[in-house]
Amino acid sequence: MSDPLAPPPAPAPGASPETPSTQQTATPPAIDVQAQVNQARAELQADFAKQLQEITGHSDLKSLSEANLKAQGKLQELADSKTAEALSFKAKFEQAAISNALLQSASDAIDPAVVSALLSGQCVCDANGAVTIDGKPVSDAVKSLLAAKPFLAKVQGSPGSGTPPATEVTDAAKTQQDYQSAAKAKDVLGMLKLNTGAAR
Repeated sequence: MSDPLAPPPAPAPGASPETPSTQQTATPPAIDVQAQVNQARAELQADFAKQLQEITGHSDLKSLSEANLKAQGKLQELADSKTAEALSFKAKFEQAAISNALLQSASDAIDPAVVSALLSGQCVCDANGAVTIDGKPVSDAVKSLLAAKPFLAKVQGSPGSGTPPATEVTDAAKTQQDYQSAAKAKDVLGMLKLNTGAAR
């Protein structure tokens, strides 16, 4: 064994003398890699949060996505309300087009509103406003209805034996007005003339 107090052996001839620093092995200081990674990650996250705040006004992605979802919900509500409004206007347009087509075609009916009420449920209106009933024009359907139910149609042609001529009605009304005027004026002679003329 060697004596610990003994001087170190002399270097061999031709060898370089050793320095005390080369005799001992230098150990590098201990580096905590995970701590450096965590620190770099924290710095990146802080930088990202700062830039996100400047650009969007939100400090993290969660609040940004919640705000986006909320905005999308409002946009969807707006889109739904506008769709409902458009459908309402479309229904009103179709109903007006159907009503107009039926009333125009039912001019030969005694009461066009009755014909319109009878046929309006069968009408279809396309995007251009053209109204049809079972694929046929409305006028054809109205003519078919009036032919099948003649009591809905106006009398065609000249008045017959069951219908008094229009001139008699106006003459009687004029005579009655003249008689009332004579009565107000206390014209007894005028009233007698009207009575004897009406009796003939």
